[in-house]
Amino acid sequence: MKTKIFILCFLFFAFIGYSQVATKIVTVDLSKPHNKTIQVCEDSLCKIIDSSKWLSVKSKDLVAIKLINGNPFKYTYKIDTKNISFFNEKVEVEKSVEKARAAADTISRNKSGFTAAKIILEKNQEVYQSIDSLNTEVKEFYETLKRKKTFDKADYTKRKQLRDKAEKHLTKVLELLDDLGDQQKDSFNSITKQSLLNTKEKAVKSIESIIQKLYAVDLDNYTLPIDVQGKNIDILEFKLRRFDRETKEEDLSFAPTPYNIWIRGGLKIDVSAGLFFTSLYDSEFDKKDDPTIAGNKIITLKNGGDYDLAFGSTINTYMRMNSWVTPTLNFGAVITKNEKLQVLLGGGLILGKQERIIFSAGLSMGKVDRIADSYQVGGSYNLGDSGDVPTQSQFKFGHYFGITYNLSKVKKISADKGIEQQ
Repeated sequence: MKTKIFILCFLFFAFIGYSQVATKIVTVDLSKPHNKTIQVCEDSLCKIIDSSKWLSVKSKDLVAIKLINGNPFKYTYKIDTKNISFFNEKVEVEKSVEKARAAADTISRNKSGFTAAKIILEKNQEVYQSIDSLNTEVKEFYETLKRKKTFDKADYTKRKQLRDKAEKHLTKVLELLDDLGDQQKDSFNSITKQSLLNTKEKAVKSIESIIQKLYAVDLDNYTLPIDVQGKNIDILEFKLRRFDRETKEEDLSFAPTPYNIWIRGGLKIDVSAGLFFTSLYDSEFDKKDDPTIAGNKIITLKNGGDYDLAFGSTINTYMRMNSWVTPTLNFGAVITKNEKLQVLLGGGLILGKQERIIFSAGLSMGKVDRIADSYQVGGSYNLGDSGDVPTQSQFKFGHYFGITYNLSKVKKISADKGIEQQ
Protein backbone atom coordinates (compact mmCIF):
# COMPACT_ATOMS: atom_id res chain seq x y z
CA MET A 1 0.00 0.00 0.00
CA LYS A 2 2.76 2.47 0.95
CA THR A 3 4.70 1.72 -2.25
CA LYS A 4 1.63 2.44 -4.40
CA ILE A 5 1.07 5.77 -2.63
CA PHE A 6 4.66 6.88 -3.21
CA ILE A 7 4.46 5.90 -6.89
CA LEU A 8 1.20 7.86 -7.24
CA CYS A 9 2.80 10.96 -5.70
CA PHE A 10 5.82 10.67 -7.99
CA LEU A 11 3.69 10.38 -11.11
CA PHE A 12 1.53 13.33 -10.05
CA PHE A 13 4.45 15.70 -9.61
CA ALA A 14 6.31 14.37 -12.65
CA PHE A 15 3.23 15.08 -14.77
CA ILE A 16 3.70 18.79 -14.14
CA GLY A 17 6.80 18.64 -16.31
CA TYR A 18 8.75 21.49 -17.82
CA SER A 19 7.49 24.15 -20.18
CA GLN A 20 9.38 26.99 -21.82
CA VAL A 21 8.67 30.49 -20.53
CA ALA A 22 6.77 32.57 -23.09
CA THR A 23 4.96 35.90 -23.15
CA LYS A 24 1.24 35.67 -23.79
CA ILE A 25 -0.30 38.85 -25.16
CA VAL A 26 -3.93 39.40 -24.22
CA THR A 27 -5.38 41.81 -26.80
CA VAL A 28 -8.48 43.78 -25.81
CA ASP A 29 -10.44 45.66 -28.46
CA LEU A 30 -11.44 48.91 -26.78
CA SER A 31 -14.06 49.59 -29.43
CA LYS A 32 -16.02 46.52 -28.23
CA PRO A 33 -15.46 46.20 -24.46
CA HIS A 34 -18.96 44.92 -23.76
CA ASN A 35 -18.54 41.94 -26.10
CA LYS A 36 -15.66 40.73 -23.94
CA THR A 37 -14.05 39.17 -27.04
CA ILE A 38 -10.27 39.17 -26.86
CA GLN A 39 -7.25 37.67 -28.58
CA VAL A 40 -4.43 35.71 -27.03
CA CYS A 41 -1.16 35.76 -28.99
CA GLU A 42 2.03 33.79 -28.58
CA ASP A 43 4.78 34.83 -31.01
CA SER A 44 2.90 35.44 -34.28
CA LEU A 45 0.05 33.01 -33.58
CA CYS A 46 -3.19 34.53 -32.31
CA LYS A 47 -6.58 33.07 -31.48
CA ILE A 48 -9.81 34.78 -30.52
CA ILE A 49 -11.29 33.71 -27.19
CA ASP A 50 -14.55 34.69 -25.55
CA SER A 51 -13.47 35.55 -22.02
CA SER A 52 -16.66 34.02 -20.67
CA LYS A 53 -15.07 30.66 -21.58
CA TRP A 54 -12.26 30.97 -19.04
CA LEU A 55 -9.41 32.72 -20.70
CA SER A 56 -6.25 31.10 -19.36
CA VAL A 57 -2.46 31.22 -19.50
CA LYS A 58 0.19 28.84 -18.24
CA SER A 59 1.63 29.48 -14.81
CA LYS A 60 5.13 29.94 -16.27
CA ASP A 61 4.02 32.45 -18.89
CA LEU A 62 4.59 36.16 -18.69
CA VAL A 63 1.36 38.05 -19.44
CA ALA A 64 1.17 41.36 -21.29
CA ILE A 65 -2.05 43.24 -21.98
CA LYS A 66 -2.44 44.97 -25.35
CA LEU A 67 -5.09 47.63 -25.96
CA ILE A 68 -6.23 48.36 -29.52
CA ASN A 69 -8.80 50.59 -31.23
CA GLY A 70 -9.00 53.08 -28.40
CA ASN A 71 -9.14 56.85 -28.85
CA PRO A 72 -6.48 58.54 -26.69
CA PHE A 73 -7.45 61.88 -28.25
CA LYS A 74 -10.73 61.76 -26.30
CA TYR A 75 -10.07 59.39 -23.40
CA THR A 76 -7.49 58.46 -20.80
CA TYR A 77 -7.36 54.71 -20.18
CA LYS A 78 -6.41 52.88 -17.01
CA ILE A 79 -5.91 49.25 -16.11
CA ASP A 80 -7.05 49.05 -12.50
CA THR A 81 -5.50 52.22 -11.06
CA LYS A 82 -2.54 52.47 -13.43
CA ASN A 83 -2.57 55.03 -16.25
CA ILE A 84 -1.91 53.67 -19.72
CA SER A 85 0.09 56.14 -21.78
CA PHE A 86 -0.53 56.06 -25.53
CA PHE A 87 1.81 58.94 -26.29
CA ASN A 88 5.30 58.67 -27.78
CA GLU A 89 8.22 60.82 -26.78
CA LYS A 90 9.88 60.32 -30.18
CA VAL A 91 8.66 62.51 -33.02
CA GLU A 92 9.59 61.48 -36.58
CA VAL A 93 9.59 64.87 -38.32
CA GLU A 94 13.05 64.23 -39.78
CA LYS A 95 11.79 61.24 -41.78
CA SER A 96 9.11 63.32 -43.45
CA VAL A 97 11.60 66.08 -44.31
CA GLU A 98 14.06 63.55 -45.75
CA LYS A 99 11.28 61.95 -47.77
CA ALA A 100 10.26 65.34 -49.22
CA ARG A 101 13.91 66.21 -49.98
CA ALA A 102 14.43 62.93 -51.86
CA ALA A 103 11.26 63.47 -53.87
CA ALA A 104 12.33 67.03 -54.79
CA ASP A 105 15.79 65.82 -55.89
CA THR A 106 14.19 63.19 -58.12
CA ILE A 107 11.92 65.76 -59.77
CA SER A 108 14.82 68.21 -60.31
CA ARG A 109 16.99 65.56 -61.96
CA ASN A 110 14.26 64.58 -64.37
CA LYS A 111 13.23 68.13 -65.21
CA SER A 112 14.32 69.83 -68.44
CA GLY A 113 14.77 73.63 -68.73
CA PHE A 114 14.05 76.12 -65.95
CA THR A 115 11.11 78.04 -64.54
CA ALA A 116 11.12 81.85 -64.48
CA ALA A 117 11.38 83.55 -61.09
CA LYS A 118 7.99 85.20 -61.54
CA ILE A 119 6.30 81.85 -62.16
CA ILE A 120 8.16 80.38 -59.19
CA LEU A 121 6.79 83.13 -56.96
CA GLU A 122 3.24 82.48 -58.20
CA LYS A 123 3.56 78.76 -57.55
CA ASN A 124 4.98 79.52 -54.13
CA GLN A 125 1.88 81.55 -53.26
CA GLU A 126 -0.31 78.63 -54.32
CA VAL A 127 1.64 76.28 -52.04
CA TYR A 128 1.46 78.77 -49.16
CA GLN A 129 -2.33 79.00 -49.43
CA SER A 130 -2.62 75.22 -49.77
CA ILE A 131 -0.67 74.81 -46.51
CA ASP A 132 -3.11 77.18 -44.76
CA SER A 133 -5.99 75.11 -46.08
CA LEU A 134 -4.31 71.89 -44.91
CA ASN A 135 -3.70 73.29 -41.44
CA THR A 136 -7.40 74.12 -41.14
CA GLU A 137 -8.28 70.61 -42.28
CA VAL A 138 -5.91 69.10 -39.70
CA LYS A 139 -7.42 71.20 -36.92
CA GLU A 140 -10.96 70.15 -37.85
CA PHE A 141 -9.95 66.48 -38.05
CA TYR A 142 -8.26 66.67 -34.65
CA GLU A 143 -11.38 68.20 -33.07
CA THR A 144 -13.49 65.46 -34.67
CA LEU A 145 -11.22 62.79 -33.19
CA LYS A 146 -11.65 64.23 -29.71
CA ARG A 147 -15.40 63.65 -29.99
CA LYS A 148 -15.24 60.07 -31.26
CA LYS A 149 -15.20 57.00 -29.02
CA THR A 150 -12.80 54.98 -31.17
CA PHE A 151 -10.10 55.56 -33.76
CA ASP A 152 -11.32 53.47 -36.72
CA LYS A 153 -9.89 52.40 -40.10
CA ALA A 154 -11.19 55.50 -41.89
CA ASP A 155 -9.31 57.65 -39.38
CA TYR A 156 -6.07 55.78 -40.10
CA THR A 157 -6.57 56.51 -43.81
CA LYS A 158 -7.40 60.16 -43.23
CA ARG A 159 -4.38 60.66 -40.98
CA LYS A 160 -2.04 59.28 -43.65
CA GLN A 161 -3.63 61.44 -46.34
CA LEU A 162 -3.02 64.59 -44.29
CA ARG A 163 0.63 63.68 -43.69
CA ASP A 164 1.13 62.88 -47.39
CA LYS A 165 -0.29 66.30 -48.33
CA ALA A 166 2.08 68.07 -45.93
CA GLU A 167 5.07 66.19 -47.32
CA LYS A 168 4.05 67.04 -50.90
CA HIS A 169 3.90 70.73 -49.96
CA LEU A 170 7.45 70.58 -48.67
CA THR A 171 8.57 68.66 -51.76
CA LYS A 172 7.08 71.34 -54.00
CA VAL A 173 8.81 74.18 -52.09
CA LEU A 174 12.17 72.40 -52.23
CA GLU A 175 11.68 71.82 -55.94
CA LEU A 176 11.01 75.55 -56.47
CA LEU A 177 14.12 76.44 -54.45
CA ASP A 178 16.18 74.17 -56.66
CA ASP A 179 14.73 75.86 -59.77
CA LEU A 180 15.50 79.31 -58.40
CA GLY A 181 19.04 78.32 -57.47
CA ASP A 182 19.88 77.65 -61.12
CA GLN A 183 19.07 81.22 -62.16
CA GLN A 184 21.10 84.41 -62.10
CA LYS A 185 20.88 86.29 -58.81
CA ASP A 186 19.13 89.66 -58.74
CA SER A 187 16.96 91.58 -56.27
CA PHE A 188 13.72 89.96 -57.46
CA ASN A 189 15.27 86.54 -57.10
CA SER A 190 16.33 87.39 -53.55
CA ILE A 191 12.77 88.37 -52.66
CA THR A 192 11.47 85.21 -54.28
CA LYS A 193 14.01 83.07 -52.41
CA GLN A 194 13.03 84.61 -49.06
CA SER A 195 9.39 83.97 -49.86
CA LEU A 196 10.21 80.34 -50.67
CA LEU A 197 12.16 79.96 -47.42
CA ASN A 198 9.18 81.29 -45.48
CA THR A 199 6.93 78.78 -47.22
CA LYS A 200 9.45 76.01 -46.53
CA GLU A 201 9.42 76.85 -42.82
CA LYS A 202 5.64 76.88 -42.86
CA ALA A 203 5.58 73.48 -44.61
CA VAL A 204 7.94 71.96 -42.01
CA LYS A 205 5.82 73.36 -39.17
CA SER A 206 2.73 71.89 -40.82
CA ILE A 207 4.38 68.46 -40.82
CA GLU A 208 5.43 68.92 -37.20
CA SER A 209 1.89 69.83 -36.20
CA ILE A 210 0.41 66.77 -37.92
CA ILE A 211 2.92 64.40 -36.35
CA GLN A 212 2.63 65.88 -32.87
CA LYS A 213 -1.17 65.88 -32.93
CA LEU A 214 -1.90 62.71 -34.87
CA TYR A 215 1.22 60.55 -34.87
CA ALA A 216 2.79 61.04 -31.44
CA VAL A 217 0.37 58.36 -30.25
CA ASP A 218 0.68 54.57 -30.00
CA LEU A 219 -2.85 53.50 -30.86
CA ASP A 220 -1.84 49.94 -29.94
CA ASN A 221 -0.41 49.88 -26.42
CA TYR A 222 1.18 47.13 -24.31
CA THR A 223 1.60 46.85 -20.58
CA LEU A 224 4.86 45.50 -19.23
CA PRO A 225 4.82 41.69 -18.85
CA ILE A 226 3.33 40.47 -15.58
CA ASP A 227 5.07 37.52 -13.88
CA VAL A 228 2.72 35.06 -12.14
CA GLN A 229 5.22 32.21 -11.79
CA GLY A 230 5.47 30.71 -8.32
CA LYS A 231 2.48 32.61 -6.93
CA ASN A 232 -0.23 30.57 -5.21
CA ILE A 233 -3.03 32.24 -7.16
CA ASP A 234 -5.91 31.25 -9.42
CA ILE A 235 -6.63 34.38 -11.47
CA LEU A 236 -4.86 37.36 -12.96
CA GLU A 237 -7.57 40.03 -12.91
CA PHE A 238 -7.62 43.43 -14.54
CA LYS A 239 -10.32 46.04 -14.99
CA LEU A 240 -10.39 48.56 -17.80
CA ARG A 241 -11.36 52.10 -16.89
CA ARG A 242 -11.94 55.06 -19.20
CA PHE A 243 -11.86 58.77 -18.34
CA ASP A 244 -12.75 61.80 -20.42
CA ARG A 245 -9.53 63.71 -21.10
CA GLU A 246 -11.16 67.11 -20.63
CA THR A 247 -13.65 66.58 -17.79
CA LYS A 248 -11.61 63.81 -16.06
CA GLU A 249 -14.88 61.98 -15.34
CA GLU A 250 -14.93 58.20 -15.48
CA ASP A 251 -17.26 56.42 -17.91
CA LEU A 252 -18.76 53.85 -15.52
CA SER A 253 -20.64 52.07 -18.31
CA PHE A 254 -17.37 51.21 -20.07
CA ALA A 255 -16.29 47.58 -19.41
CA PRO A 256 -18.13 47.45 -16.05
CA THR A 257 -16.92 43.95 -15.14
CA PRO A 258 -13.29 42.80 -14.76
CA TYR A 259 -11.43 40.50 -17.11
CA ASN A 260 -10.26 37.26 -15.48
CA ILE A 261 -7.30 35.31 -16.82
CA TRP A 262 -7.19 31.89 -15.16
CA ILE A 263 -3.77 30.46 -14.38
CA ARG A 264 -3.22 27.01 -15.90
CA GLY A 265 -0.50 24.56 -14.85
CA GLY A 266 1.80 24.67 -11.86
CA LEU A 267 0.96 23.54 -8.34
CA LYS A 268 -1.84 25.10 -6.33
CA ILE A 269 -2.29 24.46 -2.62
CA ASP A 270 -5.39 25.22 -0.57
CA VAL A 271 -7.34 23.96 2.43
CA SER A 272 -10.78 22.38 2.72
CA ALA A 273 -12.85 21.09 5.63
CA GLY A 274 -15.83 18.81 5.96
CA LEU A 275 -17.23 15.41 6.78
CA PHE A 276 -15.30 12.10 6.62
CA PHE A 277 -16.06 8.42 6.99
CA THR A 278 -13.19 6.27 8.28
CA SER A 279 -12.87 2.55 8.69
CA LEU A 280 -10.71 3.09 11.77
CA TYR A 281 -12.59 3.37 15.04
CA ASP A 282 -12.43 2.01 18.59
CA SER A 283 -13.69 -1.50 19.11
CA GLU A 284 -16.54 -1.71 21.60
CA PHE A 285 -17.22 -4.87 23.59
CA ASP A 286 -20.07 -6.44 25.47
CA LYS A 287 -20.11 -9.42 27.79
CA LYS A 288 -22.44 -12.15 28.97
CA ASP A 289 -22.39 -14.75 31.72
CA ASP A 290 -20.59 -18.00 30.96
CA PRO A 291 -23.17 -20.78 31.67
CA THR A 292 -20.42 -23.34 32.23
CA ILE A 293 -18.05 -21.43 34.56
CA ALA A 294 -19.47 -19.48 37.46
CA GLY A 295 -18.22 -15.88 37.68
CA ASN A 296 -16.76 -15.83 34.15
CA LYS A 297 -17.91 -13.61 31.33
CA ILE A 298 -17.85 -14.34 27.63
CA ILE A 299 -16.54 -11.32 25.66
CA THR A 300 -18.54 -10.34 22.57
CA LEU A 301 -17.83 -7.61 19.96
CA LYS A 302 -20.46 -4.96 19.39
CA ASN A 303 -21.43 -4.42 15.77
CA GLY A 304 -20.44 -0.79 15.21
CA GLY A 305 -20.84 -0.89 11.44
CA ASP A 306 -18.16 -0.45 8.79
CA TYR A 307 -17.33 3.25 9.25
CA ASP A 308 -17.10 5.91 11.90
CA LEU A 309 -18.02 9.56 11.41
CA ALA A 310 -15.26 12.17 11.69
CA PHE A 311 -14.74 15.86 11.09
CA GLY A 312 -11.53 17.47 9.84
CA SER A 313 -9.69 19.21 7.07
CA THR A 314 -7.25 18.43 4.30
CA ILE A 315 -4.54 20.27 2.41
CA ASN A 316 -5.24 19.84 -1.29
CA THR A 317 -2.38 19.89 -3.77
CA TYR A 318 -3.24 19.92 -7.44
CA MET A 319 -2.19 21.18 -10.83
CA ARG A 320 -4.33 24.00 -12.24
CA MET A 321 -6.24 22.61 -15.21
CA ASN A 322 -8.74 25.37 -16.00
CA SER A 323 -11.56 22.84 -15.76
CA TRP A 324 -14.69 22.14 -13.75
CA VAL A 325 -13.10 18.87 -12.55
CA THR A 326 -9.52 18.71 -11.24
CA PRO A 327 -7.70 15.75 -9.65
CA THR A 328 -5.93 16.42 -6.36
CA LEU A 329 -3.70 14.84 -3.74
CA ASN A 330 -4.90 15.27 -0.14
CA PHE A 331 -3.13 15.31 3.20
CA GLY A 332 -5.00 16.09 6.39
CA ALA A 333 -6.31 15.13 9.79
CA VAL A 334 -9.68 14.34 11.36
CA ILE A 335 -11.18 13.90 14.82
CA THR A 336 -13.52 10.96 15.34
CA LYS A 337 -16.56 11.01 17.61
CA ASN A 338 -14.41 9.39 20.30
CA GLU A 339 -12.00 12.34 19.97
CA LYS A 340 -9.26 10.27 18.37
CA LEU A 341 -6.92 11.95 15.91
CA GLN A 342 -6.35 10.31 12.53
CA VAL A 343 -4.06 11.31 9.68
CA LEU A 344 -5.31 11.07 6.08
CA LEU A 345 -3.45 10.63 2.79
CA GLY A 346 -5.26 10.13 -0.48
CA GLY A 347 -6.60 11.62 -3.64
CA GLY A 348 -9.80 13.09 -4.96
CA LEU A 349 -11.60 15.33 -7.37
CA ILE A 350 -12.23 19.06 -7.05
CA LEU A 351 -15.53 20.17 -8.53
CA GLY A 352 -16.16 23.80 -9.40
CA LYS A 353 -14.18 26.97 -10.10
CA GLN A 354 -15.20 29.83 -7.84
CA GLU A 355 -16.82 27.63 -5.17
CA ARG A 356 -15.20 24.19 -4.81
CA ILE A 357 -16.35 20.88 -3.37
CA ILE A 358 -13.80 18.08 -2.98
CA PHE A 359 -14.61 14.38 -3.00
CA SER A 360 -11.68 12.36 -1.64
CA ALA A 361 -10.69 8.87 -0.55
CA GLY A 362 -7.53 7.15 0.58
CA LEU A 363 -5.52 5.89 3.51
CA SER A 364 -6.35 6.69 7.16
CA MET A 365 -3.87 6.22 10.01
CA GLY A 366 -4.20 6.51 13.75
CA LYS A 367 -4.44 4.88 17.14
CA VAL A 368 -7.56 2.92 18.06
CA ASP A 369 -8.63 0.76 21.01
CA ARG A 370 -8.45 -3.01 20.52
CA ILE A 371 -8.89 -5.95 22.92
CA ALA A 372 -5.82 -6.59 25.02
CA ASP A 373 -3.31 -9.14 23.73
CA SER A 374 -4.14 -11.78 26.37
CA TYR A 375 -7.81 -11.67 25.57
CA GLN A 376 -9.89 -12.56 22.55
CA VAL A 377 -13.47 -12.14 21.46
CA GLY A 378 -15.56 -15.21 22.33
CA GLY A 379 -13.32 -16.22 25.21
CA SER A 380 -14.50 -16.73 28.81
CA TYR A 381 -12.68 -14.64 31.44
CA ASN A 382 -13.03 -13.52 35.01
CA LEU A 383 -13.14 -9.75 34.57
CA GLY A 384 -13.00 -8.95 38.24
CA ASP A 385 -15.10 -6.55 40.21
CA SER A 386 -15.02 -3.82 37.50
CA GLY A 387 -16.27 -6.12 34.81
CA ASP A 388 -14.51 -4.01 32.13
CA VAL A 389 -13.07 -5.70 29.07
CA PRO A 390 -9.31 -4.91 28.96
CA THR A 391 -8.23 -2.91 25.91
CA GLN A 392 -5.02 -1.39 24.55
CA SER A 393 -4.22 1.37 22.08
CA GLN A 394 -2.79 0.27 18.73
CA PHE A 395 -1.65 2.18 15.61
CA LYS A 396 -3.61 0.95 12.62
CA PHE A 397 -4.13 1.65 8.93
CA GLY A 398 -7.54 1.89 7.34
CA HIS A 399 -9.28 3.78 4.60
CA TYR A 400 -11.59 6.76 4.37
CA PHE A 401 -13.76 8.76 2.05
CA GLY A 402 -15.06 12.26 2.56
CA ILE A 403 -16.62 15.38 1.17
CA THR A 404 -15.19 18.81 1.97
CA TYR A 405 -15.70 22.45 1.04
CA ASN A 406 -12.78 24.59 -0.02
CA LEU A 407 -11.98 27.17 2.68
CA SER A 408 -9.46 29.01 0.50
CA LYS A 409 -11.41 31.34 -1.74
CA VAL A 410 -10.28 32.12 -5.27
CA LYS A 411 -7.06 34.10 -5.03
CA LYS A 412 -6.49 36.88 -7.51
CA ILE A 413 -3.58 39.03 -8.47
CA SER A 414 -4.45 42.34 -10.11
CA ALA A 415 -2.40 44.00 -12.81
CA ASP A 416 -1.02 46.57 -10.38
CA LYS A 417 -2.06 45.71 -6.81
CA GLY A 418 -0.61 42.29 -5.98
CA ILE A 419 -2.35 39.26 -4.51
CA GLU A 420 -5.89 39.60 -3.23
CA GLN A 421 -8.42 37.08 -1.98
CA GLN A 422 -11.96 37.23 -3.30
